[in-house]
Amino acid sequence: MQALPVMSENASIHVLLVEDDEGGRRSIERYLRDVGLEVTAVADAETAEALVAEGDFSVLLSDLRLPGMDGIELIRRVKARAPSCPCLMITAHGDVQSAVAAMRAGATHFVEKPLSPALLLELIHDAYEKHALRLEVDHLRRQLEERYGFDNLIGSSPAMRAVFERIRLAAPTSSTVLITGESGTGKEVVARALHLNSQRKAGPFIAVNCAALPESLVESELFGHEKGAFTGALATRRGFFEAAEKGTLFIDEIGDLPLALQPKLLRALEQRAINRVGSTREVPVDVRIIAATHQNLEAMVKEGRFRADLYFRLAVVRLELPPLRRRREDIRLLVATFLEQQAAGSGRPAFEISPEALDALESYSWPGNVRELKNVVESLVVLNTSGRIDLEDLPASVLRGEEPEGEEEPLEAAEASALPPPGGGRLPTLFEVEKHTILSTLDSCGGNRTRAAQVLGIGLRTIQRKLREYGYN
Repeated sequence: MQALPVMSENASIHVLLVEDDEGGRRSIERYLRDVGLEVTAVADAETAEALVAEGDFSVLLSDLRLPGMDGIELIRRVKARAPSCPCLMITAHGDVQSAVAAMRAGATHFVEKPLSPALLLELIHDAYEKHALRLEVDHLRRQLEERYGFDNLIGSSPAMRAVFERIRLAAPTSSTVLITGESGTGKEVVARALHLNSQRKAGPFIAVNCAALPESLVESELFGHEKGAFTGALATRRGFFEAAEKGTLFIDEIGDLPLALQPKLLRALEQRAINRVGSTREVPVDVRIIAATHQNLEAMVKEGRFRADLYFRLAVVRLELPPLRRRREDIRLLVATFLEQQAAGSGRPAFEISPEALDALESYSWPGNVRELKNVVESLVVLNTSGRIDLEDLPASVLRGEEPEGEEEPLEAAEASALPPPGGGRLPTLFEVEKHTILSTLDSCGGNRTRAAQVLGIGLRTIQRKLREYGYN
């Protein structure tokens, strides 16, 4: 074989050559080394299989006919062990049947001897580049999965564990999912987790917010339009349904979808086909729908503002996200995670936060939920110069914020105010007086522990410790 100039990019390519003919093996090995490739050459498939089990090769280059196990079976076993390893088949006995069998086993190319040196190098480079691209895509996908995979959604409370279990069960299916919950609870994060843990994760994830679209454009954005369908439609345009083909379409704030368009969405869900605006031609679509809303769709159905049939079609699987005030035990974990992320993002050392500041964050009602907490933590980090967050660093709104109605388990009035009756034959103990004072103050403050602590002139941690002693979590 005639040697080609050495190319610097060849140095990163390690070829496993399997050829039983000694002369042919040495000739191919010498040529590949001359052009700068790293080569491991063996005479049989069994040895090659053992090497693949122990090391990492860029390309497998195997003869078809080998002693013992043939090249097709070798490729089949290599792909089972290392699916991303590209495999090339070479043979002096080419036929259509063998070529088909090799391709089915996982061969990238099937070429006949005698080999052209330039063609061989081109095929190796082509296989390697596709392999490198696949590895890069897999790496990026793993990064996305680490960010959005449901195992990494933040929370260990019973409420969130229940959410994780429903995601785990729903993700592998193609069922439509309706995610409900207050604004800021993480509905889009959950939708992405459903997508990235589904069989559609290799497809696109397209998100559209109905509340952010002008009513006149919603139909065109969802279903697309033909050229000339309306003033300004200068070209045919695909909508979100077609853009999400083989993937997931996340329709946020579905409650804001105009009533006139709801039958068209229902038909798209049932028929798995859409009509672009200005066209009567059906376009088949293969899309999983995940919808979300902070509104009460059941109430909207009763009021005639949302179609009942569409609601039931969307809510095949319903996933309700709890507000942050209903899973307070997750706040410390969320704060720690957000502090770590902010420090890493700004290149600053890890931040400390005082127990008093954490107590105050736990006691706040968080009407904006996780989104609000994340924004507060980001603000605390940006404005902090000491590396430590104390109670006085927190926003005044957090310190004086009121709990939403019914947030705390209400204390029974009799329990909050009762002391042993005067005629009971004894004076109340100091413990009973203390308990009465704290519970009465807490009751008068509507269950707001931060305010009660301020009224009593004691620390928030003290009042929380006392409440635990009294049997309140």
